[in-house]
Amino acid sequence: MSGSRLTRCFFIALLGLALTSCGFRLAGSSVLPPQLSQIYLVTSDISERQRNALSKRLERAGAKVSGQPLAQSVQLSVRLKVLPDRRQVTSASNGTTVETLARSLTYSLRDADGQILLPAKTLTQQKNIVFDDDNLLSSTAEKSSVVVDIEAALFNQLIHQLNRI
Repeated sequence: MSGSRLTRCFFIALLGLALTSCGFRLAGSSVLPPQLSQIYLVTSDISERQRNALSKRLERAGAKVSGQPLAQSVQLSVRLKVLPDRRQVTSASNGTTVETLARSLTYSLRDADGQILLPAKTLTQQKNIVFDDDNLLSSTAEKSSVVVDIEAALFNQLIHQLNRI
């Protein structure tokens, strides 16, 4: 191995060691505490797509998600609510409208014996979207994309809140 290649490998190893020792983690790589390794997920007002997205996010954080209670599983109750869209601005000159889309997620956590670990809390996310009256098909697709982004942000926020236990 040449000297410059050896130096480069040493530098990369040193950089990796420095990053891990300072507590650096990639975004979205949260790991749940051990007591949340098995989660019985109870949902209401959530579609199958949303439930699957939440389950996958919990599994990426290290939990085994179940649709039925297991012996040592904690019960995570989640409710997703669509808040009314709010029109912010309408421009008659160029046919655009700015609306605020918002969602809230209410959650609570109980241990296997039914004792409350986390009382009900509500998280809220919102985002502005620009609609073009001349291109309604594109606006509808963009709205769907923004809703998925808002839901993903809520699920990530939930994971961060669960990490605080």
